[in-house]
Amino acid sequence: LTNEMKGPLNEDHLILAMRVLQNKCFVGLLEEFDLSLQLFESYFGWSKVGDAAKRKECTQKIESRKDNANNHPTLDEDEGGEIWGLLEQKNLYDMRLYEFALGLYEKEKEKYGGDIVVEVVGGSSLPSPPPPSPPPPVPVPPPPTPPPQEPSPPEIDPNEPPVVQHPKYDPYNWNDNAPKYNNINNYPEASEEGGWELHPQKNNMPSTLMDDPSKVTLPPELEARYTQLSIGFTDIEKPFDKSKNLAIFWHIPKCGGGILEQLLSNCIGLVEANKVGSREGHQNDETLTVVTHDGSQYVNVDTTTPNGIEHAKELHLASSGLADVALTSYLYDAASLFTNNGNTVRGKCFTMLRHPIKRAVSIFYYLKETEFGDANLSIFKDMSLEEYARSQWCEENWMVRFLTNEMKGALTEDHLTLAMRVLQNKCFVGLLEEFDASLLRYEMYFNWGKVGDKTKRTECTKMMEQQSDTSDTLHPVEEGDEVWSLLEQKNLFDMKLYEFALDLYEEFSGYG
Repeated sequence: LTNEMKGPLNEDHLILAMRVLQNKCFVGLLEEFDLSLQLFESYFGWSKVGDAAKRKECTQKIESRKDNANNHPTLDEDEGGEIWGLLEQKNLYDMRLYEFALGLYEKEKEKYGGDIVVEVVGGSSLPSPPPPSPPPPVPVPPPPTPPPQEPSPPEIDPNEPPVVQHPKYDPYNWNDNAPKYNNINNYPEASEEGGWELHPQKNNMPSTLMDDPSKVTLPPELEARYTQLSIGFTDIEKPFDKSKNLAIFWHIPKCGGGILEQLLSNCIGLVEANKVGSREGHQNDETLTVVTHDGSQYVNVDTTTPNGIEHAKELHLASSGLADVALTSYLYDAASLFTNNGNTVRGKCFTMLRHPIKRAVSIFYYLKETEFGDANLSIFKDMSLEEYARSQWCEENWMVRFLTNEMKGALTEDHLTLAMRVLQNKCFVGLLEEFDASLLRYEMYFNWGKVGDKTKRTECTKMMEQQSDTSDTLHPVEEGDEVWSLLEQKNLFDMKLYEFALDLYEEFSGYG
């Protein structure tokens, strides 16, 4: 309907398609084949053509040969249906157009249906549509000199349908400075089209956004995941107690985690559990201890991998009291750290988010410009950002997947709701775009402002902040660009989660 046979679609294409249907096409529905045929006849005047008896006999004979494709098992329309969800992801705009067409069809029935009673094969019939509503009364003319009024908001043009904001990954380990991919061959398969929103509303906001995520009932499997996380992590509304809580930084790649890691250890003087302490042969230590690396202190475990977290659990990291903070991307694995201490210690999650499109751009240039010593990653050297955005290597809703432990397959509104609930209740949110204010909030919430020498902290913090990611200014991508659209299509749920996180950040403005 838009003559756009390849490349990404956006809201403008959907609006054009809606306008074409609205103004240029008389719409029928296969689901109401008989009535649609009668409407066609009424509109085009075909009911007066040919012999009526012959028409009826012929029509019934042809209808008996209608498409029998649905003899195969029907798909479950439930959002959790895997095949239904995959097909729906790839047909987002057609789903919206179909919903719009249903409204057009109802108007056609009112206007052209009249007293039609359709005889359906098998003897049943469809009731006649209700007669059109009587015309409204003629309005009384306004007084000649009405009092001054505020101008009314402009009416919505009927030819402008509702606007739609349209819209591999192996988890990361990181070195001292930044996260990186382990191995390109570890990535699950991903389509070039990327992820799409399911069941979009007219404002393109999933219906769950209308409600408090904590009050929405999720499918049992996802509710069980939240329960699993809640066993390890306490709610952030409860004050931090160092004797009962261990701070867990949920690390999102290219969101300032590398800089924050160094700030916490080098500047504030916290003892960290990440990956550094497991180096130089300490990864196989059978007892916990604190080691020194470049003047900073680390516990001798690796909390950046599932295997490392399991080893840290066996050594009772959470209840040892040795670490001030642990860093990981794996919240669900990290929750297990607190299951073998009689629930005496629980985790307190905090994180730093970044606009998903800017984060995706930063990921690409990090892969492109960093020397990994891995021949597999040379694929990025000669790749353009647009090629990356179209490729199977481009990330797809990383945050929602890691917050729901759904690493492959289709995502639904329920996954987004679960991710929102986790952020809302279990994670203290900071923003890379407001790095300084976020750091101050962390210090206040976790009582880190009293740790270390204040002068050294200030000097060190300024030095570290100068090392921050500059990809936003060196490689700008503007909203509306094709690359922006491609990345947005693949990260629709992360975009919605980020918008939700902005509100959470404002709610905690009392900290700093």
